[in-house]
Amino acid sequence: MVPSRTLRPFGEYPNLLGVTPEVRAQFSPVVKLPLRAASASCRVQTAADADASSSESGGRRMVDKYDYVVRDFTGSGPDGVGLVLDDGRRVPQLLPTRPQAVEFAKAQRAALLEGHGGGYDVGRYDEDRRGMYTSELFAASKEEGDEEEGGDEEVAGRRTVHVGIDIGAPVGTEVHAFEDGLIHSAGYNPAVGDYGYVVVVKHFLKGGPEYPSTVYALYGHLGASFMADNVPGRKVTKGQVIGQIGDCAENGGWTGSHVHFQLSMTEPASHDMPGTVSRSDREEALLIYPDPRYVLGELY
Repeated sequence: MVPSRTLRPFGEYPNLLGVTPEVRAQFSPVVKLPLRAASASCRVQTAADADASSSESGGRRMVDKYDYVVRDFTGSGPDGVGLVLDDGRRVPQLLPTRPQAVEFAKAQRAALLEGHGGGYDVGRYDEDRRGMYTSELFAASKEEGDEEEGGDEEVAGRRTVHVGIDIGAPVGTEVHAFEDGLIHSAGYNPAVGDYGYVVVVKHFLKGGPEYPSTVYALYGHLGASFMADNVPGRKVTKGQVIGQIGDCAENGGWTGSHVHFQLSMTEPASHDMPGTVSRSDREEALLIYPDPRYVLGELY
């Protein structure tokens, strides 16, 4: 059953794939996160992050072992909906024009050469990011343009609920297939706020006879490298590098370099899945796009 509240702890969303802890332990990480120094403390952004862990994990969260930050993009937490640069400047998460994205990408590449590629972070599943999705790509359809109860200026049909997990890492960081599979589709989605370079893989699972034997996984916001190798029908093996995290000019205009990882119970028509859905479509969407933590582990 889909939880009525968003941002629920690991294990409270339907385990549609029947992935057990033993099976999950055999998966490859999508991004290899750096280990946390023994003396470093865990940074938790919100009260939701501090919810008790499910009995499935016994309270062992990956953030206690690996060095990354769990972000809050609801607009109510310390992260807001922008990106803070090393020099303290705040920039939007999404740049509105292609020329702006190209200029920012130059700065990203220059920072890499100087050894300032940025750290690692995680953006959450089932998070309502009302202030982030500002391009027309996320606008409500005319049929869904009724105001929500309470006079909220946001319309019910605007796509603001995030149904994947974002893993933020420096530009050029390798992205790995979590399990064996076949390339389903790959390409470039050019709209502002879209995935940029993206790969969809049909993965094979071992969740038991009562569960699906396959799932589709989208790896979005990649760079141009490796794309020529991602030919539909090509076999991929667990842990194989299928891409690299793209810069702002490659990833749809997003200033925070990351991979959007999303699972789908149904076959997509092409190299695309709705990475966000409207609040009115949330309940149905969570039964199509399951919690990626069942594959990635308890990231938060």
